[in-house]
Amino acid sequence: MPEQSDGGVDDRPAHPELAAEQRYLDRAYDRLDDMRKAASRVAEGYSEVRRGGTHQARLERDAAAANTRRRLAALNIGNAPLCFGRIDLEPEPGDEQQDDHRFYIGRISVAEADQTPLIVDWRAPVAEPFYRATGVETMGVVRRRHFQTRGRQLLGIDDEVFDADAADEAGFTIVGEAALLSALERHRTGRMGDIVATIQAEQDEAVRAALSGILVVAGGPGTGKTAVALHRAAYLLYTHRQRLASRGVLLVGPSPIFLRYIDEVLPSLGEDDVQLSTVSGLKPQLRARTPEPAELAALKGDARMAQVIARALRDRERPLRHDLVVTLDGHALRLRRADSARIVERVRRRRGTHNERRPAVTRLVLDHLREQYVRSLVAAYERDASRIDPEASTLPLPAPDDELLDLPVAAALARGERAPDDWETELTARIRRLPEVRAALERVWPVLTGAELVHDLFSFPALVRSAAARVLPRDEYQLLSRPRAPNVRDVPWTPGAERARRPVDGGGRRTRRRSGRASRPTGSGAPAPSPPPSHSPGQRARGCGSRRRRAGTRGVHDGGRSRGALRGRGGAQRGRRG
Repeated sequence: MPEQSDGGVDDRPAHPELAAEQRYLDRAYDRLDDMRKAASRVAEGYSEVRRGGTHQARLERDAAAANTRRRLAALNIGNAPLCFGRIDLEPEPGDEQQDDHRFYIGRISVAEADQTPLIVDWRAPVAEPFYRATGVETMGVVRRRHFQTRGRQLLGIDDEVFDADAADEAGFTIVGEAALLSALERHRTGRMGDIVATIQAEQDEAVRAALSGILVVAGGPGTGKTAVALHRAAYLLYTHRQRLASRGVLLVGPSPIFLRYIDEVLPSLGEDDVQLSTVSGLKPQLRARTPEPAELAALKGDARMAQVIARALRDRERPLRHDLVVTLDGHALRLRRADSARIVERVRRRRGTHNERRPAVTRLVLDHLREQYVRSLVAAYERDASRIDPEASTLPLPAPDDELLDLPVAAALARGERAPDDWETELTARIRRLPEVRAALERVWPVLTGAELVHDLFSFPALVRSAAARVLPRDEYQLLSRPRAPNVRDVPWTPGAERARRPVDGGGRRTRRRSGRASRPTGSGAPAPSPPPSHSPGQRARGCGSRRRRAGTRGVHDGGRSRGALRGRGGAQRGRRG
């Protein structure tokens, strides 16, 4: 990091407290060196640990090692100033301990071995008066002191007094010009530097604004908009680290040259977890193939397109066209269209992105079908209870087409007992593997990427009309329909659609798509080939004395129409797994 220049303070008379403040800074720098050495030893210790232990132990070790490396990077400030000032607060009545009301404000937090603070991080709440105190609103500050440094050497001191009587009573020495004017005299480099030592009250108000909502910083050229945005990113990561660490912070700039200009600011503030990118860098695989009319380009950049994308995503969350009926082990399982509509409405009320809510849809559909299987199994057992002797030492053998393939489980369920967990787990997995169930889930709540959503939307005029009819005039939304081809101009609001891109548990991963399937805007799709035969959940039970046939889909219907081929007893038609 570049050194701070003196701003012309070498020719000024020495401040009477310069030597004392230099000793304090030397003490803080010595402690910073000790903290950095301790972090280096911890990092080396993690690198020497063997890669053994359980998966959980390795995961925890890797997380601790990564945290130590981040801490070490934050402590390595180079020649940047560690401390850039202090504030003296008005003591409480009867409190004579001046040191308890004196805080040195700096780039990072430095504390003694007993955790006594030497330097307070500029983002901490106690440091706020250093930036926000004014003559009208003093925030309890008696004196604010700014340091001018070169490397570890203290060159000058500037003081601002907010309560002259309290300053006289405390015996404060007041010398120096305004720190901001001194900073303006410093030489310029080819890179943007941080303004953490000279943030003004209006800028600090934007930096420390609440996390929620959108913050717009407006101003003319050279007024510090970019610097405020960068310092705000550092402040939010410090204040809301637990909330933002897992989601990350993205800074989008207009060009690679601009990103190179600002790339040293956040590391100098101790933050390395911010990703920098240009707009085209968000989707590097997309490139402009053909130019677009200015009218269409302006429409795609219109804020109303966010509503269009949101409505297009909602259009992909839809109930079944017809009732879904599948047969498993002789039991007919039905998912009515009205039931699928209730599931969609229920999941829409949940929090999360589109893909994050897909597992909830899958779970509700599978629970619905599994409950029907259980009820059908119990009903079949009760119908045949007359031929089953509960006192018999062995259970009768079922006929090849008998619905009672799991007599012990059926008997337990009929008595009101709960089925074994492994039986329910395997039954759920078998239902989920049915190609018709997978196709229904893709119809009701497909797993989408932002690019898929945008391409599907613009490739079909019907989808454009459904999503944009209530947002855009007809002559405008008709401009959006185009052939299915990548276009980089779609990217600025593809990230809005990218809320659907997060990986999900149970959502499955889309790999190769057939061109015919990619061109269909609606419908559940043709059923995939049947998977290899799976065994009945009852096969895990032992001692039931019955033969087990391979059970699978015997007949599949959608609204009364046959959708799948019948299987013989010898096995199932083999195909690729979904």
